[in-house]
Amino acid sequence: MDKIARSGALLKGLPFLPSKKEERELFIKHIVILGDSVAYGYGTRGGIAKHLKEAFPGTTVTNLGINGLTSHGLIGRLQENRWDSVLRSADMVLLNIGGNDLLRGFRTHGAKGLIRQFAVMKRIYRKNLLAIYRHIRELNEEAIIVQNNLYNSMKKNVQYFGFTDLLLRTWNRAIGEEGVIISRTDPMNKKEGIWLDDIHPNEEGYKLMHELLMQTLEGTGLRVKVHEGPAQAEH
Repeated sequence: MDKIARSGALLKGLPFLPSKKEERELFIKHIVILGDSVAYGYGTRGGIAKHLKEAFPGTTVTNLGINGLTSHGLIGRLQENRWDSVLRSADMVLLNIGGNDLLRGFRTHGAKGLIRQFAVMKRIYRKNLLAIYRHIRELNEEAIIVQNNLYNSMKKNVQYFGFTDLLLRTWNRAIGEEGVIISRTDPMNKKEGIWLDDIHPNEEGYKLMHELLMQTLEGTGLRVKVHEGPAQAEH
């Protein structure tokens, strides 16, 4: 069956918050994951990439996640052009980036310093995200871009917990633009039994993250079709 539509035209005018649209088919042959240790699947057997491979049999999943990567670091990697051919062949690009921007700000400035520098850091993060979206689209204007927002994994007894919720909600407002689908990971917030450590999901956590991603795609009105062929994975 011919592909009915892909990215640009398909998603034009799509709001950041998914809303039910007329159902359309999207054929997925290649998924590329970009971002940090959460994108990579730190400490697990493949992270969200494992679940994507199971959900889309016959589809190639290329995981380019890197532990410790910031949004600025991701721009640097993209500008090296070593990933260009991979991104050109992608039907969907999944992004998870931005947590390390905040962590580095905290480690550099401390909690009070982070609060003082927060507005500047958020503007830089937003600028970096726009550069990342632009780079992907210049290589492949048809790719669907999906980005996870940031969850709050901190336990209730951790200092600044209440403020952390507000901080992350504000930070997440920097994510997205027209045509970028946001997969909201908020249901993961503080949920017990899904954490490997204070930051990273465990196997159950990635299962939930994947379920939220699939719900997000369904909520946009996209009916995802998979490539019928042998399953492939690159990590």
